[in-house]
Amino acid sequence: MYLHDNLQVCLYALESRYPNHLVDINPGIIQTKGAALAGRRAAEVVKMLAMTTPHLLEAPAEMIIDHGACAIYLPHLSTTIPLCIIHCLGKLPPGGIPGEKNVQQKQLFPNVL
Repeated sequence: MYLHDNLQVCLYALESRYPNHLVDINPGIIQTKGAALAGRRAAEVVKMLAMTTPHLLEAPAEMIIDHGACAIYLPHLSTTIPLCIIHCLGKLPPGGIPGEKNVQQKQLFPNVL
């Protein structure tokens, strides 16, 4: 899943598509006073940012959820360090894990190459 929109839309899309997700906010990008930055839901992140840094909710964001990365980036701050890491908790993006089908076939049919 790839989404290029503002941060608030990306977070609400995450909430909708992956309801069992957790978000770990990068403390190097966002600094909050005493608020936990790990293990948050997207709706909680929206509320926290609305109180602390509301301008970020309207900032352009890129959400990437695939087998190589699950993160949200704010390109105007950094294209290499994500704002947050996403944990989808059991629901993988479509397409499966590369090579998984071959491993299962080998286990089901050990004598067939």
